[in-house]
Formats: sequence, C-alpha cells, structure tokens
Amino acid sequence: MNLNDVATKAATDFSNVVSLKLTEADLQKVTAIIANAMSMAVLEASSQHTSVCVSCLHHEKDLAHKIQEEIELKKIALMANLSGLR
Repeated sequence: MNLNDVATKAATDFSNVVSLKLTEADLQKVTAIIANAMSMAVLEASSQHTSVCVSCLHHEKDLAHKIQEEIELKKIALMANLSGLR
C-alpha cells in the first residue's frame, strides 16, 4: 500500500465530490492534511494496540515485549512513509 497514492486518491475524490478543480498546489495541501490525519490515527491505534498487548499478556512479559517491539517498528515505518507525504 503506497500511502502517497492513498492520500492523493482521497484528495482527488474529495475534489470530485465537492465539484472543485484543485490546482496542483491545492492538491498537495489537501494531501498533506489527509496524511496528517492518517498519521494521528496511526499513533492512536498503535497506542491502543500496545495497551491491549500489555494488559492481555501481562503474565507473558517476554511475548508482550516482543509484540510491542514489532508494533513499534511497524509504526515507525508507517510514520516515515506518512512524513514523506508532507
């Protein structure tokens, strides 16, 4: 999944729904807004997932730690991808 493509498609779909012809600069601004929203959603979801892992696996601290590390690595990669959209 290429996040730039997702954000650009969302911006283009928005433009079509409201019957606007966005300039390239406006399209980039709307894409950045969408990327920021996606970024905030990723951070919130990641926080919730980590919390669930820790609470459900409190008796398996090693496994909980490994899952938490994996979530963090995936979040970092996704955030880097999202940052590239801005």
